[in-house]
Amino acid sequence: MSTEQSTLEQQLALLHQQYLTRLQSEIPELALQVSALATLSQKQNWRDEVKALKFKLHTLAGSAGTFGLPALGRLAKNLELELRSWMESPAAPDADQIRDFIVLFQQVQQTHQASHQVLSVTSSSQQKHTERHAAIYVLESNQETSGYIELTLTSFGYKVNAATTMAELKQLVDAQSPDALVLDISSDTEVGEGLDFVAKLQASLSTPIPVLILADEDSFEQHLAAVRIGAQGYFVKPLNTTALEARLQRLLAVRSREAFRVLIVDDDQLLAEHYALVLQGAGLRAEILSDPSKIYDSLTRFHPDVVLLDVNMPYCSGPELAQLIRLHDQWLSVPIIYLSSETDSDRQLAALVKGGDDFLTKPMSDTALIVAVFARAQRARQVVDMMTKDSLTGLLQHARVKERLTYELQRAERTGGVVSTIMIDIDLFKKVNDNYGHPVGDQVISSLANLMKQQLRKIDIVGRYGGEEYLVILSDCGKEHAFTVVEQLRKAFAAIPFSCGDSHFYCTFSAGISEWQHGMDTDQLIEQADQALYQAKRSGRNQTLIFDAKAL
Repeated sequence: MSTEQSTLEQQLALLHQQYLTRLQSEIPELALQVSALATLSQKQNWRDEVKALKFKLHTLAGSAGTFGLPALGRLAKNLELELRSWMESPAAPDADQIRDFIVLFQQVQQTHQASHQVLSVTSSSQQKHTERHAAIYVLESNQETSGYIELTLTSFGYKVNAATTMAELKQLVDAQSPDALVLDISSDTEVGEGLDFVAKLQASLSTPIPVLILADEDSFEQHLAAVRIGAQGYFVKPLNTTALEARLQRLLAVRSREAFRVLIVDDDQLLAEHYALVLQGAGLRAEILSDPSKIYDSLTRFHPDVVLLDVNMPYCSGPELAQLIRLHDQWLSVPIIYLSSETDSDRQLAALVKGGDDFLTKPMSDTALIVAVFARAQRARQVVDMMTKDSLTGLLQHARVKERLTYELQRAERTGGVVSTIMIDIDLFKKVNDNYGHPVGDQVISSLANLMKQQLRKIDIVGRYGGEEYLVILSDCGKEHAFTVVEQLRKAFAAIPFSCGDSHFYCTFSAGISEWQHGMDTDQLIEQADQALYQAKRSGRNQTLIFDAKAL
Protein backbone atom coordinates (compact mmCIF):
# COMPACT_ATOMS: atom_id res chain seq x y z
CA MET A 1 0.00 0.00 0.00
CA SER A 2 1.36 3.42 -0.92
CA THR A 3 1.77 6.25 1.58
CA GLU A 4 -0.98 8.23 -0.21
CA GLN A 5 -3.42 5.31 0.05
CA SER A 6 -2.61 4.77 3.73
CA THR A 7 -3.11 8.46 4.51
CA LEU A 8 -6.43 8.54 2.66
CA GLU A 9 -7.76 5.51 4.53
CA GLN A 10 -6.71 7.03 7.84
CA GLN A 11 -8.51 10.28 6.96
CA LEU A 12 -11.66 8.41 5.92
CA ALA A 13 -11.60 6.32 9.10
CA LEU A 14 -11.26 9.49 11.17
CA LEU A 15 -14.27 11.03 9.39
CA HIS A 16 -16.31 7.90 10.06
CA GLN A 17 -15.41 8.04 13.73
CA GLN A 18 -16.38 11.71 13.85
CA TYR A 19 -19.69 10.87 12.19
CA LEU A 20 -20.50 8.14 14.71
CA THR A 21 -19.60 10.55 17.48
CA ARG A 22 -21.93 13.14 15.96
CA LEU A 23 -24.75 10.60 15.92
CA GLN A 24 -24.35 10.15 19.66
CA SER A 25 -25.84 13.63 20.09
CA GLU A 26 -28.01 13.82 16.96
CA ILE A 27 -30.12 10.71 17.62
CA PRO A 28 -31.11 11.83 21.15
CA GLU A 29 -31.98 15.27 19.78
CA LEU A 30 -34.18 13.63 17.15
CA ALA A 31 -35.77 11.51 19.86
CA LEU A 32 -36.80 14.65 21.76
CA GLN A 33 -38.36 16.14 18.62
CA VAL A 34 -40.18 12.87 17.91
CA SER A 35 -41.52 12.64 21.45
CA ALA A 36 -42.87 16.19 21.09
CA LEU A 37 -45.09 14.93 18.25
CA ALA A 38 -47.47 13.50 20.87
CA THR A 39 -49.07 16.94 21.28
CA LEU A 40 -48.71 17.92 17.62
CA SER A 41 -52.45 18.14 16.86
CA GLN A 42 -52.87 20.76 19.58
CA LYS A 43 -50.38 23.17 17.97
CA GLN A 44 -51.22 25.76 15.32
CA ASN A 45 -47.64 25.75 13.98
CA TRP A 46 -47.48 21.94 13.69
CA ARG A 47 -46.29 22.14 10.06
CA ASP A 48 -43.19 24.08 11.13
CA GLU A 49 -42.25 21.38 13.62
CA VAL A 50 -42.83 18.63 11.06
CA LYS A 51 -40.79 20.53 8.46
CA ALA A 52 -37.83 20.93 10.84
CA LEU A 53 -37.90 17.25 11.79
CA LYS A 54 -38.26 16.20 8.13
CA PHE A 55 -35.15 18.19 7.21
CA LYS A 56 -33.06 16.47 9.89
CA LEU A 57 -34.26 13.03 8.83
CA HIS A 58 -33.49 13.91 5.20
CA THR A 59 -29.91 14.75 6.19
CA LEU A 60 -29.59 11.50 8.17
CA ALA A 61 -30.99 9.47 5.26
CA GLY A 62 -28.38 10.92 2.93
CA SER A 63 -25.35 10.62 5.19
CA ALA A 64 -25.81 7.31 7.03
CA GLY A 65 -25.33 5.08 3.98
CA THR A 66 -22.23 6.99 2.89
CA PHE A 67 -20.64 6.35 6.28
CA GLY A 68 -21.38 2.62 6.24
CA LEU A 69 -24.80 2.55 7.96
CA PRO A 70 -27.24 1.72 5.13
CA ALA A 71 -29.95 0.25 7.39
CA LEU A 72 -30.05 3.45 9.44
CA GLY A 73 -30.26 5.49 6.24
CA ARG A 74 -33.21 3.45 4.91
CA LEU A 75 -35.14 3.83 8.17
CA ALA A 76 -34.55 7.58 8.19
CA LYS A 77 -35.74 7.79 4.58
CA ASN A 78 -38.98 5.98 5.42
CA LEU A 79 -39.61 8.40 8.28
CA GLU A 80 -38.90 11.38 6.03
CA LEU A 81 -41.42 10.14 3.45
CA GLU A 82 -44.02 9.69 6.18
CA LEU A 83 -43.54 13.29 7.33
CA ARG A 84 -43.82 14.45 3.74
CA SER A 85 -47.25 12.81 3.48
CA TRP A 86 -48.29 14.60 6.70
CA MET A 87 -47.32 17.98 5.24
CA GLU A 88 -49.28 17.30 2.05
CA SER A 89 -52.40 16.57 4.09
CA PRO A 90 -54.73 19.48 4.97
CA ALA A 91 -55.11 18.30 8.57
CA ALA A 92 -52.65 17.41 11.31
CA PRO A 93 -51.87 13.69 11.75
CA ASP A 94 -54.10 11.76 14.10
CA ALA A 95 -53.01 9.91 17.24
CA ASP A 96 -52.60 6.55 15.47
CA GLN A 97 -50.33 8.02 12.81
CA ILE A 98 -48.17 9.71 15.44
CA ARG A 99 -47.98 6.51 17.54
CA ASP A 100 -46.91 4.45 14.50
CA PHE A 101 -44.28 7.06 13.65
CA ILE A 102 -42.82 6.96 17.18
CA VAL A 103 -42.64 3.15 17.05
CA LEU A 104 -40.84 3.33 13.72
CA PHE A 105 -38.38 5.86 15.12
CA GLN A 106 -37.53 3.42 17.91
CA GLN A 107 -36.06 1.18 15.21
CA VAL A 108 -33.76 4.06 14.30
CA GLN A 109 -32.57 4.22 17.90
CA GLN A 110 -32.04 0.48 18.07
CA THR A 111 -30.11 0.41 14.78
CA HIS A 112 -27.91 3.24 15.96
CA GLN A 113 -27.16 1.53 19.28
CA ALA A 114 -26.13 -1.62 17.41
CA SER A 115 -23.43 0.28 15.52
CA HIS A 116 -20.51 -0.06 17.94
CA GLN A 117 -17.51 -0.08 15.68
CA VAL A 118 -16.04 2.21 13.10
CA LEU A 119 -16.29 0.77 9.60
CA SER A 120 -13.20 0.95 7.45
CA VAL A 121 -13.70 2.14 3.90
CA THR A 122 -11.41 1.53 1.00
CA SER A 123 -11.93 3.84 -1.97
CA SER A 124 -10.48 3.75 -5.48
CA SER A 125 -7.49 6.01 -5.84
CA GLN A 126 -5.07 6.96 -8.53
CA GLN A 127 -1.49 7.85 -7.75
CA LYS A 128 -0.30 10.98 -9.41
CA HIS A 129 2.71 10.72 -11.63
CA THR A 130 5.74 12.58 -10.40
CA GLU A 131 7.15 15.27 -12.62
CA ARG A 132 9.89 13.74 -14.74
CA HIS A 133 10.85 13.18 -18.36
CA ALA A 134 8.73 10.48 -19.98
CA ALA A 135 10.72 7.31 -20.72
CA ILE A 136 10.21 6.10 -24.30
CA TYR A 137 11.58 2.73 -25.44
CA VAL A 138 12.15 2.28 -29.16
CA LEU A 139 12.60 -1.06 -30.93
CA GLU A 140 13.97 -0.31 -34.39
CA SER A 141 16.53 -2.49 -36.21
CA ASN A 142 17.51 0.22 -38.71
CA GLN A 143 20.21 2.32 -37.05
CA GLU A 144 19.53 5.41 -39.17
CA THR A 145 15.79 5.40 -38.44
CA SER A 146 16.43 4.66 -34.78
CA GLY A 147 18.86 7.56 -34.51
CA TYR A 148 16.43 9.89 -36.22
CA ILE A 149 13.63 8.94 -33.81
CA GLU A 150 15.94 9.38 -30.83
CA LEU A 151 17.09 12.82 -32.04
CA THR A 152 13.54 14.06 -32.52
CA LEU A 153 12.12 12.76 -29.25
CA THR A 154 15.14 13.91 -27.25
CA SER A 155 14.70 17.41 -28.68
CA PHE A 156 11.21 17.42 -27.15
CA GLY A 157 12.51 16.44 -23.74
CA TYR A 158 11.77 12.70 -23.74
CA LYS A 159 14.18 10.19 -22.25
CA VAL A 160 14.77 7.71 -25.08
CA ASN A 161 16.21 4.20 -24.87
CA ALA A 162 16.70 2.48 -28.21
CA ALA A 163 16.97 -1.25 -28.84
CA THR A 164 17.75 -3.05 -32.09
CA THR A 165 16.67 -6.55 -30.98
CA MET A 166 13.93 -8.07 -28.87
CA ALA A 167 16.52 -9.26 -26.37
CA GLU A 168 17.71 -5.69 -25.79
CA LEU A 169 14.13 -4.45 -25.42
CA LYS A 170 13.33 -7.16 -22.85
CA GLN A 171 16.36 -6.11 -20.81
CA LEU A 172 15.16 -2.51 -20.80
CA VAL A 173 11.61 -3.45 -19.76
CA ASP A 174 12.85 -5.84 -17.06
CA ALA A 175 14.84 -2.98 -15.54
CA GLN A 176 11.94 -0.47 -15.67
CA SER A 177 8.61 -0.22 -17.48
CA PRO A 178 8.49 2.64 -20.02
CA ASP A 179 5.89 5.40 -20.28
CA ALA A 180 5.41 4.52 -23.95
CA LEU A 181 6.78 2.05 -26.48
CA VAL A 182 7.60 2.56 -30.16
CA LEU A 183 7.75 -0.85 -31.87
CA ASP A 184 8.89 -1.59 -35.42
CA ILE A 185 7.07 -4.61 -36.89
CA SER A 186 8.65 -4.38 -40.33
CA SER A 187 9.66 -7.55 -42.13
CA ASP A 188 13.25 -7.42 -40.90
CA THR A 189 12.29 -7.64 -37.21
CA GLU A 190 10.93 -10.48 -35.09
CA VAL A 191 7.34 -9.49 -35.80
CA GLY A 192 5.50 -12.29 -34.02
CA GLU A 193 7.78 -12.26 -31.01
CA GLY A 194 7.49 -8.50 -30.72
CA LEU A 195 3.68 -8.51 -30.80
CA ASP A 196 3.49 -11.38 -28.28
CA PHE A 197 5.91 -9.60 -25.98
CA VAL A 198 3.90 -6.38 -26.01
CA ALA A 199 0.63 -8.25 -25.43
CA LYS A 200 2.10 -9.98 -22.35
CA LEU A 201 3.61 -6.69 -21.14
CA GLN A 202 0.26 -4.91 -21.37
CA ALA A 203 -1.50 -7.74 -19.55
CA SER A 204 0.99 -7.48 -16.67
CA LEU A 205 0.38 -3.76 -16.13
CA SER A 206 -2.47 -2.26 -14.10
CA THR A 207 -2.64 0.58 -16.64
CA PRO A 208 -1.58 -0.27 -20.23
CA ILE A 209 1.11 1.95 -21.72
CA PRO A 210 0.76 3.75 -25.06
CA VAL A 211 2.21 1.68 -27.93
CA LEU A 212 3.00 3.14 -31.35
CA ILE A 213 3.64 0.80 -34.27
CA LEU A 214 6.09 1.37 -37.14
CA ALA A 215 5.63 -0.71 -40.29
CA ASP A 216 6.58 -1.01 -43.94
CA GLU A 217 3.06 -2.11 -44.89
CA ASP A 218 -0.28 -0.36 -44.65
CA SER A 219 -2.27 -3.60 -44.64
CA PHE A 220 -5.49 -4.36 -42.78
CA GLU A 221 -3.93 -7.46 -41.21
CA GLN A 222 -1.09 -5.52 -39.61
CA HIS A 223 -3.44 -2.76 -38.46
CA LEU A 224 -5.61 -5.45 -36.82
CA ALA A 225 -2.57 -7.04 -35.17
CA ALA A 226 -1.59 -3.62 -33.82
CA VAL A 227 -5.05 -3.00 -32.37
CA ARG A 228 -5.06 -6.42 -30.68
CA ILE A 229 -1.98 -5.56 -28.64
CA GLY A 230 -3.46 -2.20 -27.63
CA ALA A 231 -1.58 0.03 -30.08
CA GLN A 232 -2.72 3.63 -30.21
CA GLY A 233 -0.81 4.75 -33.28
CA TYR A 234 0.32 3.21 -36.59
CA PHE A 235 2.99 4.84 -38.77
CA VAL A 236 4.09 3.65 -42.19
CA LYS A 237 7.69 4.24 -43.34
CA PRO A 238 9.28 6.49 -44.43
CA LEU A 239 8.62 7.71 -40.91
CA ASN A 240 7.44 11.21 -40.10
CA THR A 241 9.03 11.63 -36.67
CA THR A 242 7.26 14.91 -35.88
CA ALA A 243 3.89 13.24 -36.43
CA LEU A 244 5.09 10.42 -34.17
CA GLU A 245 5.98 12.91 -31.42
CA ALA A 246 2.66 14.71 -31.80
CA ARG A 247 0.79 11.46 -31.18
CA LEU A 248 3.00 10.68 -28.17
CA GLN A 249 2.36 14.14 -26.78
CA ARG A 250 -1.41 13.66 -26.97
CA LEU A 251 -1.28 10.19 -25.41
CA LEU A 252 0.92 11.30 -22.52
CA ALA A 253 -0.88 14.62 -22.00
CA VAL A 254 -3.04 13.07 -19.28
CA ARG A 255 0.06 12.99 -17.05
CA SER A 256 0.43 16.74 -17.10
CA ARG A 257 -3.27 17.52 -17.23
CA GLU A 258 -4.42 19.75 -14.43
CA ALA A 259 -6.59 17.81 -12.00
CA PHE A 260 -10.34 18.27 -12.40
CA ARG A 261 -11.72 20.74 -9.84
CA VAL A 262 -14.90 19.90 -7.93
CA LEU A 263 -16.80 22.36 -5.74
CA ILE A 264 -18.90 20.60 -3.08
CA VAL A 265 -21.79 22.62 -1.64
CA ASP A 266 -23.31 20.80 1.32
CA ASP A 267 -24.36 21.94 4.78
CA ASP A 268 -23.33 18.56 6.25
CA GLN A 269 -19.64 19.21 6.88
CA LEU A 270 -18.63 15.61 7.64
CA LEU A 271 -20.40 14.26 4.58
CA ALA A 272 -18.84 16.95 2.40
CA GLU A 273 -15.40 16.10 3.80
CA HIS A 274 -16.00 12.44 2.98
CA TYR A 275 -16.85 13.29 -0.62
CA ALA A 276 -13.81 15.55 -0.84
CA LEU A 277 -11.44 12.86 0.43
CA VAL A 278 -12.86 10.26 -1.95
CA LEU A 279 -12.47 12.57 -4.94
CA GLN A 280 -8.98 13.67 -3.88
CA GLY A 281 -8.02 10.02 -3.58
CA ALA A 282 -9.06 9.59 -7.21
CA GLY A 283 -6.74 12.40 -8.30
CA LEU A 284 -9.28 15.25 -8.41
CA ARG A 285 -9.17 18.55 -6.52
CA ALA A 286 -12.09 19.19 -4.21
CA GLU A 287 -13.17 22.25 -2.25
CA ILE A 288 -16.03 22.49 0.24
CA LEU A 289 -18.46 25.40 0.49
CA SER A 290 -20.85 25.33 3.45
CA ASP A 291 -22.15 28.89 3.04
CA PRO A 292 -24.18 29.23 -0.20
CA SER A 293 -23.94 33.03 -0.04
CA LYS A 294 -20.23 32.68 -0.94
CA ILE A 295 -20.95 30.80 -4.16
CA TYR A 296 -19.79 33.54 -6.55
CA ASP A 297 -16.54 34.03 -4.63
CA SER A 298 -15.83 30.29 -4.83
CA LEU A 299 -16.69 30.06 -8.53
CA THR A 300 -14.45 33.01 -9.42
CA ARG A 301 -11.50 31.86 -7.33
CA PHE A 302 -11.66 28.07 -7.75
CA HIS A 303 -13.03 27.77 -11.33
CA PRO A 304 -14.63 24.35 -10.77
CA ASP A 305 -15.13 21.86 -13.58
CA VAL A 306 -18.11 20.42 -11.69
CA VAL A 307 -20.36 21.60 -8.86
CA LEU A 308 -21.76 18.99 -6.45
CA LEU A 309 -24.85 20.52 -4.92
CA ASP A 310 -26.96 19.27 -2.03
CA VAL A 311 -30.66 19.68 -2.81
CA ASN A 312 -31.95 20.33 0.69
CA MET A 313 -30.08 23.03 2.57
CA PRO A 314 -31.35 25.62 5.06
CA TYR A 315 -32.03 29.16 3.78
CA CYS A 316 -31.17 28.29 0.15
CA SER A 317 -32.14 25.08 -1.63
CA GLY A 318 -29.94 23.37 -4.20
CA PRO A 319 -32.19 24.23 -7.17
CA GLU A 320 -32.27 27.87 -6.04
CA LEU A 321 -28.49 27.95 -5.85
CA ALA A 322 -28.23 26.30 -9.28
CA GLN A 323 -30.41 29.03 -10.74
CA LEU A 324 -28.20 31.65 -9.09
CA ILE A 325 -25.20 30.11 -10.82
CA ARG A 326 -26.98 30.05 -14.19
CA LEU A 327 -27.76 33.78 -13.97
CA HIS A 328 -24.26 34.53 -15.31
CA ASP A 329 -22.98 33.51 -18.73
CA GLN A 330 -19.49 32.49 -17.55
CA TRP A 331 -20.97 29.68 -15.42
CA LEU A 332 -23.56 28.37 -17.88
CA SER A 333 -21.32 25.51 -19.05
CA VAL A 334 -20.31 24.27 -15.57
CA PRO A 335 -22.06 20.93 -14.89
CA ILE A 336 -24.15 20.83 -11.71
CA ILE A 337 -24.73 17.45 -10.08
CA TYR A 338 -27.42 17.34 -7.41
CA LEU A 339 -26.84 15.19 -4.33
CA SER A 340 -29.88 14.13 -2.33
CA SER A 341 -31.59 11.23 -0.66
CA GLU A 342 -34.68 12.23 -2.65
CA THR A 343 -35.97 9.16 -4.53
CA ASP A 344 -39.15 10.57 -6.03
CA SER A 345 -38.50 10.77 -9.79
CA ASP A 346 -40.86 13.71 -10.30
CA ARG A 347 -39.07 15.75 -7.65
CA GLN A 348 -35.70 14.80 -9.15
CA LEU A 349 -36.86 15.96 -12.59
CA ALA A 350 -38.18 19.20 -11.10
CA ALA A 351 -34.76 19.86 -9.58
CA LEU A 352 -32.94 19.03 -12.83
CA VAL A 353 -35.11 21.48 -14.76
CA LYS A 354 -33.80 24.21 -12.47
CA GLY A 355 -30.23 24.36 -13.70
CA GLY A 356 -29.04 20.82 -12.93
CA ASP A 357 -27.32 18.30 -15.22
CA ASP A 358 -27.39 15.10 -13.18
CA PHE A 359 -28.86 13.65 -9.99
CA LEU A 360 -27.07 11.29 -7.59
CA THR A 361 -29.14 9.69 -4.88
CA LYS A 362 -27.68 9.39 -1.40
CA PRO A 363 -26.31 7.09 -0.20
CA MET A 364 -24.06 6.31 -3.13
CA SER A 365 -20.92 4.24 -3.40
CA ASP A 366 -17.57 6.01 -3.59
CA THR A 367 -17.01 4.46 -7.02
CA ALA A 368 -20.32 5.79 -8.33
CA LEU A 369 -19.43 9.27 -7.10
CA ILE A 370 -15.99 9.18 -8.73
CA VAL A 371 -17.29 7.89 -12.07
CA ALA A 372 -20.14 10.40 -12.26
CA VAL A 373 -17.96 13.38 -11.37
CA PHE A 374 -15.06 12.34 -13.58
CA ALA A 375 -17.28 11.77 -16.62
CA ARG A 376 -18.99 15.14 -16.25
CA ALA A 377 -15.73 16.99 -15.58
CA GLN A 378 -13.97 15.41 -18.54
CA ARG A 379 -16.80 16.25 -20.90
CA ALA A 380 -17.05 19.81 -19.58
CA ARG A 381 -13.36 20.44 -20.10
CA GLN A 382 -13.53 19.00 -23.61
CA VAL A 383 -16.34 21.43 -24.46
CA VAL A 384 -14.38 24.35 -23.02
CA ASP A 385 -11.31 23.31 -25.03
CA MET A 386 -13.34 23.22 -28.23
CA MET A 387 -14.65 26.71 -27.54
CA THR A 388 -11.37 28.33 -26.49
CA LYS A 389 -8.49 26.45 -28.11
CA ASP A 390 -7.02 26.27 -31.59
CA SER A 391 -7.89 22.96 -33.26
CA LEU A 392 -4.44 22.41 -34.80
CA THR A 393 -2.18 23.20 -31.85
CA GLY A 394 -4.39 22.93 -28.79
CA LEU A 395 -3.22 26.41 -27.76
CA LEU A 396 -5.52 29.24 -26.79
CA GLN A 397 -7.19 31.08 -29.66
CA HIS A 398 -6.24 34.67 -30.51
CA ALA A 399 -9.07 36.32 -28.58
CA ARG A 400 -8.72 33.99 -25.60
CA VAL A 401 -5.00 34.51 -25.11
CA LYS A 402 -5.52 38.29 -25.21
CA GLU A 403 -8.21 37.92 -22.56
CA ARG A 404 -5.78 35.97 -20.38
CA LEU A 405 -3.13 38.63 -20.85
CA THR A 406 -5.59 41.31 -19.76
CA TYR A 407 -6.39 39.28 -16.67
CA GLU A 408 -2.68 38.81 -15.84
CA LEU A 409 -2.06 42.55 -16.19
CA GLN A 410 -4.96 43.31 -13.86
CA ARG A 411 -3.53 40.88 -11.34
CA ALA A 412 -0.07 42.44 -11.65
CA GLU A 413 -1.63 45.86 -11.15
CA ARG A 414 -3.20 44.69 -7.87
CA THR A 415 -0.22 42.75 -6.53
CA GLY A 416 2.68 44.74 -7.94
CA GLY A 417 3.85 41.69 -9.90
CA VAL A 418 5.76 41.48 -13.15
CA VAL A 419 4.64 40.09 -16.52
CA SER A 420 6.67 39.44 -19.66
CA THR A 421 5.07 38.97 -23.05
CA ILE A 422 6.75 37.24 -26.00
CA MET A 423 5.79 37.27 -29.66
CA ILE A 424 7.22 34.30 -31.58
CA ASP A 425 7.17 33.83 -35.35
CA ILE A 426 8.56 30.89 -37.35
CA ASP A 427 11.21 32.09 -39.80
CA LEU A 428 10.62 31.78 -43.57
CA PHE A 429 7.53 29.70 -42.98
CA LYS A 430 6.09 30.44 -46.42
CA LYS A 431 9.02 28.51 -47.94
CA VAL A 432 8.11 25.48 -45.82
CA ASN A 433 4.59 25.48 -47.24
CA ASP A 434 5.82 26.17 -50.78
CA ASN A 435 8.55 23.49 -50.72
CA TYR A 436 6.90 20.73 -48.68
CA GLY A 437 3.17 21.49 -48.68
CA HIS A 438 0.71 22.76 -46.10
CA PRO A 439 0.33 19.43 -44.22
CA VAL A 440 4.05 19.51 -43.42
CA GLY A 441 3.74 23.17 -42.51
CA ASP A 442 0.99 22.24 -40.06
CA GLN A 443 3.37 19.69 -38.50
CA VAL A 444 5.96 22.42 -37.97
CA ILE A 445 3.37 24.68 -36.33
CA SER A 446 2.16 21.85 -34.09
CA SER A 447 5.69 20.81 -33.15
CA LEU A 448 6.57 24.26 -31.85
CA ALA A 449 3.30 24.32 -29.91
CA ASN A 450 4.08 20.93 -28.36
CA LEU A 451 7.60 22.03 -27.50
CA MET A 452 6.29 25.07 -25.65
CA LYS A 453 3.75 22.96 -23.75
CA GLN A 454 6.57 20.71 -22.56
CA GLN A 455 9.26 23.24 -21.76
CA LEU A 456 7.26 26.12 -20.27
CA ARG A 457 5.77 26.17 -16.78
CA LYS A 458 2.19 25.08 -16.17
CA ILE A 459 1.32 28.63 -15.11
CA ASP A 460 2.66 30.08 -18.37
CA ILE A 461 0.07 30.93 -21.02
CA VAL A 462 0.55 30.23 -24.71
CA GLY A 463 -1.75 31.10 -27.60
CA ARG A 464 -1.70 30.81 -31.35
CA TYR A 465 -1.87 34.47 -32.32
CA GLY A 466 -2.28 33.81 -36.01
CA GLY A 467 -0.77 31.57 -38.70
CA GLU A 468 2.75 30.70 -37.58
CA GLU A 469 2.79 33.37 -34.85
CA TYR A 470 2.44 32.72 -31.11
CA LEU A 471 1.85 34.87 -28.03
CA VAL A 472 3.45 33.72 -24.76
CA ILE A 473 2.67 35.19 -21.33
CA LEU A 474 5.16 34.63 -18.49
CA SER A 475 3.78 35.77 -15.15
CA ASP A 476 6.14 36.64 -12.29
CA CYS A 477 8.97 36.66 -14.81
CA GLY A 478 11.12 39.66 -15.73
CA LYS A 479 12.39 40.32 -19.24
CA GLU A 480 15.93 39.07 -18.54
CA HIS A 481 14.73 35.71 -17.25
CA ALA A 482 12.19 35.55 -20.07
CA PHE A 483 15.07 36.01 -22.51
CA THR A 484 16.84 32.96 -21.04
CA VAL A 485 13.65 30.88 -21.27
CA VAL A 486 12.97 31.82 -24.88
CA GLU A 487 16.57 31.24 -25.94
CA GLN A 488 16.44 27.70 -24.57
CA LEU A 489 13.22 27.17 -26.45
CA ARG A 490 14.65 28.64 -29.65
CA LYS A 491 17.71 26.37 -29.58
CA ALA A 492 15.60 23.29 -28.88
CA PHE A 493 13.27 24.07 -31.79
CA ALA A 494 16.20 24.61 -34.15
CA ALA A 495 17.43 21.08 -33.31
CA ILE A 496 14.18 19.32 -34.27
CA PRO A 497 14.46 17.50 -37.62
CA PHE A 498 11.44 17.62 -39.93
CA SER A 499 10.87 15.30 -42.86
CA CYS A 500 8.88 15.11 -46.07
CA GLY A 501 9.39 11.85 -47.91
CA ASP A 502 13.14 11.36 -48.10
CA SER A 503 13.86 15.05 -47.51
CA HIS A 504 14.89 16.39 -44.09
CA PHE A 505 14.99 20.01 -42.98
CA TYR A 506 15.13 22.25 -39.91
CA CYS A 507 13.25 25.38 -38.90
CA THR A 508 13.98 28.35 -36.63
CA PHE A 509 11.98 31.14 -35.06
CA SER A 510 12.48 34.75 -34.04
CA ALA A 511 11.09 36.30 -30.87
CA GLY A 512 10.45 39.68 -29.29
CA ILE A 513 10.04 40.32 -25.56
CA SER A 514 8.34 43.16 -23.71
CA GLU A 515 7.96 43.64 -19.97
CA TRP A 516 4.82 45.21 -18.52
CA GLN A 517 5.17 48.59 -16.90
CA HIS A 518 2.63 50.24 -14.63
CA GLY A 519 -0.15 51.84 -16.66
CA MET A 520 0.37 49.81 -19.86
CA ASP A 521 -2.64 48.07 -21.38
CA THR A 522 -2.81 44.79 -23.28
CA ASP A 523 -2.46 46.26 -26.78
CA GLN A 524 0.52 48.41 -25.81
CA LEU A 525 2.38 45.43 -24.34
CA ILE A 526 1.72 43.27 -27.41
CA GLU A 527 2.75 46.13 -29.70
CA GLN A 528 6.11 46.43 -27.93
CA ALA A 529 6.74 42.68 -28.20
CA ASP A 530 5.77 42.81 -31.87
CA GLN A 531 8.21 45.64 -32.49
CA ALA A 532 11.02 43.66 -30.85
CA LEU A 533 10.07 40.66 -33.01
CA TYR A 534 10.18 42.78 -36.14
CA GLN A 535 13.63 44.03 -35.17
CA ALA A 536 14.81 40.43 -34.66
CA LYS A 537 13.52 39.48 -38.12
CA ARG A 538 15.15 42.52 -39.71
CA SER A 539 18.45 41.75 -37.98
CA GLY A 540 18.82 38.31 -39.50
CA ARG A 541 16.16 36.07 -37.88
CA ASN A 542 16.71 33.09 -35.55
CA GLN A 543 17.23 35.31 -32.51
CA THR A 544 15.48 36.84 -29.50
CA LEU A 545 15.40 40.56 -28.76
CA ILE A 546 14.03 42.54 -25.81
CA PHE A 547 12.04 45.65 -26.62
CA ASP A 548 14.21 48.76 -26.46
CA ALA A 549 12.57 52.07 -27.34
CA LYS A 550 15.99 53.65 -28.00
CA ALA A 551 16.80 51.09 -30.69
CA LEU A 552 13.77 52.02 -32.80
